[in-house]
Amino acid sequence: MRNKLSLFTLFILMGFNLLAQDSKYIEVTGSAEMFVEADEFVFVIGISEYWIEEFEKKKEFKDYKNKVAIGEIESQLLKDLKTIGIKKEQIKSTEVGNYWRHQGKEFLVSKKLEISLTDFSVINKIVSTVDRKGIKNMYIGELKNKELPNFRKDVKKQALLAAKEKAEYLVETLGNELGSIISIEEINNDNAYFRPAAARSNVMMSAGESAEADTEKKIKLRYEIRTRFEIK
Repeated sequence: MRNKLSLFTLFILMGFNLLAQDSKYIEVTGSAEMFVEADEFVFVIGISEYWIEEFEKKKEFKDYKNKVAIGEIESQLLKDLKTIGIKKEQIKSTEVGNYWRHQGKEFLVSKKLEISLTDFSVINKIVSTVDRKGIKNMYIGELKNKELPNFRKDVKKQALLAAKEKAEYLVETLGNELGSIISIEEINNDNAYFRPAAARSNVMMSAGESAEADTEKKIKLRYEIRTRFEIK
C-alpha cells in the first residue's frame, strides 16, 4: 500500500512538472519617469574659518596669522539672512568639524547651515546679500513635495502599463496572444532623486543655464517593473 501511494505521488509530481514545462511565458521590464515640482527645499550653506590675510594684496601664506573664528562667521551670516526675512527656526546647524590644516598652522573649522525654504527666488537674495568671506559653498541639498507618495504610485502604474504594452506587441509580432499576469516585481524601490544644484543668481545665468536650473529644482521619479505574462 505504501509503495502504491509513493508511486501515485510520483505520478502527480511528474504531471505538475510537465505542465510547468509546457507553459509559455514572456518576461519584460517596463519603466516610467516623472519630474515633480518641489514645494519645499533645503538650501545648504557651508562655512569655514579663514585667514584675514587671504584677502589682502601682496600677502603670502607665511604671513597668514589672524584667523576669523567660525562663531564670528556664523554670526555675520545669520545677520545677513535675517535682513532678507529668513527666520531663526528655518535654520539648522549640521556637520561641525575640523576642515583642514596647513603645516605649522591651526586647523580651520567648518560648519554647515541648512535653511528650509519654499521660494526658489530667495536663493537670489541669499547669493547677492551674504558676505562671501568664510562661505565655502552653497547648494540645494534636498527637494520635497507633500504629494510625493501619490506621484510615486502614478509612476509605478505607468511603468506597469508600459511593461504590458511591450509584452503585447512583442507577442503579437509572433502571431500569439498575451495571457494572464504571472508575476510583478519592482526592480528599484523608492527611487526619487535630483541633482544638487550649486547656488547661482538668475541675473548671472544665461538662458540655457536658467533652463537647466529649472530642471534641477524638480524631483525626478523613475521606477522599473519586471513582469511575466502567459502566452496563450
